[in-house]
Amino acid sequence: MPNLANGFLCFGPATFVSVAFILSQFGQQGCTFIGLPQSEGQNTRFFDQTTAAYAGIYCWQGVAGQKWMYSNDEPEGLVFARQMALATTVMGAVAWLFYVFSSCIRYHAAIWFLMSLVLLATTVTQALQFQLFSNDLCIDDGCTFGKSSRLVISACVFWFISAIMTCAVVKEAKDKRNAQDN
Repeated sequence: MPNLANGFLCFGPATFVSVAFILSQFGQQGCTFIGLPQSEGQNTRFFDQTTAAYAGIYCWQGVAGQKWMYSNDEPEGLVFARQMALATTVMGAVAWLFYVFSSCIRYHAAIWFLMSLVLLATTVTQALQFQLFSNDLCIDDGCTFGKSSRLVISACVFWFISAIMTCAVVKEAKDKRNAQDN
């Protein structure tokens, strides 16, 4: 195993964290999170359902592909989804920066364990964005997963695998520390 400054080969977890962060950002910023059911001339207070094909966390997309921001009156569950998206972005950026600096800084095993908990929390906040499916439109007529929600599902998987891989680094950090002390 290469002897990096921190003594770990973090390429695996760092790659998974990077992929998760990129997928998460594209999924959260996309306007195609929820595929809306097509109705016959039914308007809602959020958008005209005959022209809206998808709803996202920050915007919605029309049938012709044009993207629109929400008006002041937003669908139920959107504020919570936005809060979870912000929490995911902040924790994901912290995790990514942690792994960027892991090749230069030797972290204590407790810090690696804390990072694994942060990655698990990031997985949970990413998954909680699916509460957006519990709005009135989806409960009444049913909604489908859009492209953005598929990206977010993939990001959840990558966040979780990163957390598990980071737990393995915790054991390695303890072993290396014990070997140095002896």
